[in-house]
Parts: sequence; C-alpha cells; structure tokens
Amino acid sequence: MRTPAVGESRDEVWDTESHRRRSVVTGLDSDNLTVRPDAGLLVGDNRVARLPNGSVSGRDLVQGDQIGAIAFSVDGSRLAVGDGTGRVALWDGDARHKAGVLRNVFPARLGDTPESVSALALSPDGRTLAVGGSSGTLQLWDVTTQQPLGDPLPTPGEEIVSVAFSEDSGTAYAAGTHVPFQRYVVGPERVAEQVCARAGSS
Repeated sequence: MRTPAVGESRDEVWDTESHRRRSVVTGLDSDNLTVRPDAGLLVGDNRVARLPNGSVSGRDLVQGDQIGAIAFSVDGSRLAVGDGTGRVALWDGDARHKAGVLRNVFPARLGDTPESVSALALSPDGRTLAVGGSSGTLQLWDVTTQQPLGDPLPTPGEEIVSVAFSEDSGTAYAAGTHVPFQRYVVGPERVAEQVCARAGSS
C-alpha cells in the first residue's frame, strides 16, 4: 500500500521477476492484503479486487468480523480468511463460493476473550491449513474434512505473525515478532501418531 498524498491510499501489485508494476487498486483500504498466485485477484478486509483492471467489490468473507489473516493456496484454488473471533472461512480461489467455516479454531476458556486468527498458510498439497493465533496457538486443520489434526503444536506462546509450509508439505514453520521461525514436522508420521493417540485414549 502507498500513500501518495495525505488521506489518499492505493494498493499496487508488482511482478517480482520483471520488477514492473502490474496493477494499481484504489478503494481497497485494507490492513491485510494477499494476491492470488496468478495475480488475477487481490483480497483485503472484506473486499476483493479483480485484476488487472482493479475493480473493487465488497465481500463478507468471515461473517462481517475484523479480518486477521488471509492466505491463498499455492495453486490459487483455495482461499482461507481468519477473523478476530477465531473463525476461519474457506473459499474457492475466486472468492465467489464459500466451502465452509471452521468455528472455535482456538476454543477459549469460559469467560475469556476468543483468540483471534493472526496468521494462515495452506500446504502446497492443499490438504492442510495452519492457523496461528494472537495468543500463540498453532493448530493444523484438515482442509477436506474441516477437522483439527490433533492438538495444537507447542509454541513459545507469543502471537504468531507468520506461518508457512515446506515445498513437500511435510514441515510447518511459525514465527512471532520476537521469536525466530519454529520448525514442526507435520508429515504422515505425525498424523499417524495423533490418530493412534486418540484411539488409545478412547
């Protein structure tokens, strides 16, 4: 986002290979922005802009609540949007059809303020969603079943501001403002361990 003049803002989409500006969008006015990998769609706080013409339209991405994080899948076929109450909505990559809503991503104790979603990442294979929270919770979700994959991963407890996956989807990374990237093995072996642990406790 740029502010060419006082009270004026615009969002720009750049091609990182050619170092050329591809689109200029005005009217998005969003703190959170992400662009689809093919650079055909820019998504902000309950607004979307079709590129390259930059036409902006309102979209109730997560039931009208404050957006905390937005992420596209690597192939651009899926969009995840998290809000301040701990909900995550899953959309198709064109942000036209909602595929589901993950509620209570971070269940709070009775009387506590819900933990807000502060970071999101979809694994390259499209199967797993990593959700980071403002109180340091990191939870993995199965995209197809829309169910959590085991218990939250251990973290230092600081707000998670960035999450990512390795190219093979077998490792997740998370970081906070004052905490370097933490590494988590999240491949099939870990999922099998979680399933066995659940079976043993039932």
